[in-house]
Amino acid sequence: MNTYLEEITKDVYAFLVWDESWDSYNNCYLLLDANDILLIDSGKEEHSQFLFSALNSKGISNSDVTHFIATHGHKDHIGGIQHIGEVDGFIHRKDLDLVPQNLRHKLKMNLPDNGLTAGNLECVLLGHHTKGSVLLYHRKSKTLFCGDHICFFGESLNDNKVVDIGTLEREKFKQFVSDWSQNEEMKREHHFNLFIDGLRVINKFDVEYLCTGHGTILKGNINRFISDLLKFE
Repeated sequence: MNTYLEEITKDVYAFLVWDESWDSYNNCYLLLDANDILLIDSGKEEHSQFLFSALNSKGISNSDVTHFIATHGHKDHIGGIQHIGEVDGFIHRKDLDLVPQNLRHKLKMNLPDNGLTAGNLECVLLGHHTKGSVLLYHRKSKTLFCGDHICFFGESLNDNKVVDIGTLEREKFKQFVSDWSQNEEMKREHHFNLFIDGLRVINKFDVEYLCTGHGTILKGNINRFISDLLKFE
């Protein structure tokens, strides 16, 4: 099983695990400060052993995690929480119906439509990938976590680089959005206008690192990348 635990910037870490059943990397993130350890997304339940093994290598046990935030309610983002101890778990209320009954007691805290949440993260409802999909912004490090609003599902890493400029990923995603913008049926079916609205929200933040739900973490010129995508609206 191919896994990575890498520091993105000071006190912000990415965990990536290669999901052989999906042929894709699934991503989780860790924020550390003096008093709290915050986990953003937790991967699939069947991959939790790899996540916690990686955390243990940093001297962190699953019971040390103080807060958990789900960018949305799909199983590859919340499955691992059943192996976390007592924790303040957050999800947007619009995604609660995606959470299995046996996990709902772990996710009692509601994320705001627009406001601060655990870890002093800024949270904004995007509502495109799922009704309760959110972005989270860590202002101190200029790191933005966008869940699967933008992601590089099925893409390998360039020279095993977890954090990268991601030239190829950017160009492929631009082509994807360009093709989408020219297909009226797909635009209607997959709510293209709502996707564009989400990009506008993302672009209001000053972003140095873009952390998606799958694949490479992009570094540098993020707002230019988002502006390029907005040209297809």
